[in-house]
Amino acid sequence: MPLNPIFYVYPLNKWVSFHFIAERHVAELRKYFYVTKVDEKALITVMPIAQIATKALFFLHPYFYPISVYEKKLLAKIGKPERLIGVDVADSDSITEYAVKLTEYATAMIVPSNFAKKSYVNSGVKVPVHVVPHGVPDDYLSLPPSKPNTFKPLHNYKTKNNKLLIQTWMLHSSYRKGEDLAYQIFNKLIAERRDVALIVRRPLSIEVYNSEIQFTNPKPHFALSISWLEDEQIKELMDTCDIYLLTSRGGGFEHPPLLALARGEIVIGAEGGAWEDYLPSWALIPSTRSDIVLKDNPIHNGYGVEINVEKAVDELHNIIDNLSQYKDKVKEHVATHVSENLTWSKIGLKLKDIVLNYL
Repeated sequence: MPLNPIFYVYPLNKWVSFHFIAERHVAELRKYFYVTKVDEKALITVMPIAQIATKALFFLHPYFYPISVYEKKLLAKIGKPERLIGVDVADSDSITEYAVKLTEYATAMIVPSNFAKKSYVNSGVKVPVHVVPHGVPDDYLSLPPSKPNTFKPLHNYKTKNNKLLIQTWMLHSSYRKGEDLAYQIFNKLIAERRDVALIVRRPLSIEVYNSEIQFTNPKPHFALSISWLEDEQIKELMDTCDIYLLTSRGGGFEHPPLLALARGEIVIGAEGGAWEDYLPSWALIPSTRSDIVLKDNPIHNGYGVEINVEKAVDELHNIIDNLSQYKDKVKEHVATHVSENLTWSKIGLKLKDIVLNYL
């Protein structure tokens, strides 16, 4: 084990996606190296001392926001950092000139998908860009189906009304997540069949729709007030639902659909997005180029993909009418692709190789 210390800098006290992915990275890296957690606010204090005194390797996750905040102070204290690996995403097919300039302070960048890597390289990033996907817990693939607990009301609703549950997560950036597209798809589907309900995961709730959605003021059939989900609760939700509708226009990976897939849930999404790295070809719906994914964003200034609503509805009909065959397809894909490449222990090996390359 190399003796050079590793400092992993990330938001220790913010309950955001970067925090949880970083926690997984740290857990895997600690199998092979000495790793110290550092809150992003302490970057300007810890890095100047540690890099000079100990030849430490730093991970900064996310990269763009803290490096932009502390850029001038870091340059004044240590100049260009010597051993700094940035970890971030690309929410669209390009990043700004300012973002490209910021990557020049990094020794290398880590992104979660080939889509994100292509965005960086095509935008002009010159430092090495490594693809390290998000993963699933190793036991996720073998644990038995969940018993109704947190989502017992949802389970009872499904059983009593004989509904198939189509879920989608809208936790950040409504347009980027394609919330409008999800509603359009569900409205067309519900006009032709009554055996489905839409489950929308929001930051503070799980909402259930079983009739036409009014776009301006959606009124769910009922809602569960839940602000945060533990791993076991996420697994239970994935086990309760049948289909994951991924309508995102952009995103560097989109982790929840992978978790759904790993639990045997059928997932469909637009062709051309970052999720092509883990979805089977039959799960990809034709798409067109979207508008700018995040308008006026200082980092992500590109376009994404927009799922074809009509074709998505047609495919959902096909899936629902042949549910058992599609469940079997998912099992085969999980066995041959997800379990072989996307468990966190496999991701840890990728991180280990990157560290050894730069220590």
